[in-house]
Amino acid sequence: MSTSAAQQLVELISQAVKDIEIDTATQLPGATTSNINSPIVAPEDKLEATPKRRDAIRTLQASTHQLLATLMPAGSRLISIYSSYFEKVAIDIVVTGRIADLIHTADPDLSDGGVHVEVISEKAGMDPQKLTHVLRFLALRNIFCEVTKNHWINTRCSVPLRTDSQNSICNLLMHFKEVALPALLEFPRVMLDTENGGALSWDHSDSAFQKHFKPGCDPFEFMASTDGGYRAERFGKAMVEVTKALGNGEAEYKSYDWKKLGPQGTLIDVGGGIGAAAYDISTYLPEWKIVVQDRAEVAKDERQVSFPLLPFTYPAPNTERSSIFLEMKNYQKIASTANIEFEEADFLKGQPEHRVKRADAYFLRHILHDWPSAICIKFLTQLRKAAKPTTRLMICETTLEPPLLDRNSPILLNGGMATHLSHNFNITMLIMMNAEERSTETFSEIFDQSGWKLQSVSPLATVLLDRCIFEAVPNTFWKD
Repeated sequence: MSTSAAQQLVELISQAVKDIEIDTATQLPGATTSNINSPIVAPEDKLEATPKRRDAIRTLQASTHQLLATLMPAGSRLISIYSSYFEKVAIDIVVTGRIADLIHTADPDLSDGGVHVEVISEKAGMDPQKLTHVLRFLALRNIFCEVTKNHWINTRCSVPLRTDSQNSICNLLMHFKEVALPALLEFPRVMLDTENGGALSWDHSDSAFQKHFKPGCDPFEFMASTDGGYRAERFGKAMVEVTKALGNGEAEYKSYDWKKLGPQGTLIDVGGGIGAAAYDISTYLPEWKIVVQDRAEVAKDERQVSFPLLPFTYPAPNTERSSIFLEMKNYQKIASTANIEFEEADFLKGQPEHRVKRADAYFLRHILHDWPSAICIKFLTQLRKAAKPTTRLMICETTLEPPLLDRNSPILLNGGMATHLSHNFNITMLIMMNAEERSTETFSEIFDQSGWKLQSVSPLATVLLDRCIFEAVPNTFWKD
């Protein structure tokens, strides 16, 4: 009797759990998986994504989803998926109300057996009964825990909702709430807008974002020009948080062969923000000069970047343990030995004159996915004109492959739901800029049209994002 698809998935899940636990014990001798209801940053959350760990987590993510899809009634499953927006709204409420902060401040070591909802709601300015409904909704998903009736503690999954946590993602979530979500709600109308041409347009001026917010103003201009530019500053911090949450620090880039670039040179991190990637890759290029370029409102020396800036009305708790603070301290430590320079430059307008024919490598991390292909070709062409014959182009991006059936596995060929974050970001790029994440084939086509030639693709050590470094060299036969 053959093994059913559901039973195969259960076996995959069981093996994945074993592999994760073995890898945890290998990297942290004697360690076990942390209790989900412990209000801590779990040590295993910061472990290197070894190939074994990465494969096991991806298998677990894909198999659990596929198992539910296989065994649950289809209507029930679809309603569950469609209702996920309730999760987003509930999380927005507790982040805006700083519920995780309030719980931690009132009972940081759990000595009081949790914090009564009356105490939390009074400080947050909320109705206790309504807040209870929201917290219990989240507790079903292991975000907060009701240890005894009406007494609440943080959990592993609510700790990132604290503004002072070393794994905080509050800036990221508030960016999504204020900037991305309104455009997302506009997206269905744009997709079906055949009357005004939005349905078939790839022009960034026809994006759902511009349709909702401000025609003629892309998201970066919008964030810089509204409300004193706080959204632009928050966006920079959000990018640090998402890099820390989904990346693997400097270990993420270990699989790339940095030695082939040579012992010394100048690398320009185009659109590098506040230097999140530059600090990580500087450890592999100790004798190189790294120049981080971005718009004036974003490209700041790490010593100038303030602590998390959120539009709340009451004072923030101590931020000296926050993810931004700790990351900035880490950057300052790296900066004491690394040769990193920050400069204002708009990459859409080409390289500054003093950088022309001076770069040994251009590094662009999550830049191309922000723009339609026509604009990508335009500024990669500008880089090609500014490049030396020996300059390397390094594009760090998420790659997408289609979710085809796999004859040898119940999981889809591209990894199924193991790639869901990559596809989430893909939809985000569509709504914000009429842009997209791309396949290797599409990157090669863009390089060909802008004077570059794809030379290699190096997968990076990320878990639920399929990030690669696409390396290209000048095409000597190219003519503008």
